[in-house]
Amino acid sequence: MKTEIDYSAVTNKEIESIMDNVRKENSPFIIEIYKYLRKLKEKDLKNNIVVYDKDEFKNFGFRDNSIARVVTRYKDIMLCVDVYEKYNDKKIIKNMMVFAEVIHKVAAKIDLDRVIFVRIFKKGRVDKDTGFKVERGYLDKYREFNEDILDLLTISLEEIDMSKENEVTKIMQYWQ
Repeated sequence: MKTEIDYSAVTNKEIESIMDNVRKENSPFIIEIYKYLRKLKEKDLKNNIVVYDKDEFKNFGFRDNSIARVVTRYKDIMLCVDVYEKYNDKKIIKNMMVFAEVIHKVAAKIDLDRVIFVRIFKKGRVDKDTGFKVERGYLDKYREFNEDILDLLTISLEEIDMSKENEVTKIMQYWQ
């Protein structure tokens, strides 16, 4: 992702502003994430994505260390995009606990068939070659999401700026 701005160095206030742009209806970034992870057609997604109010999903207590969060839904597929300061693979359990609370809040109003969790980190080593990793399913000592339910995309802004062009670097061009 060749940009003039080093997104890994932007302030938290700027991150919130970027996420407010992502939150708008028919956001290209959100549409591209659904297309990439769920292989949906853009024409199906346009005007059919529900964007939840940011105040509804703000600060879930001491475990929640996200800078900003966007929660959307297309039919029965929920998407949560969280931005964090620094990647630490040991913190994923805390991330997943907060994500479970987000799911619980959305699922209280509608049945969900699938969930997508996109974790964007300003700094940290996720994958030195690509700057991201995609996982299907998740398991820890507290909870399990089988691969038919969860898509987990983890992105390091620091690394993705330095990686070769790939499908996620193209998507990240819309994250502005």
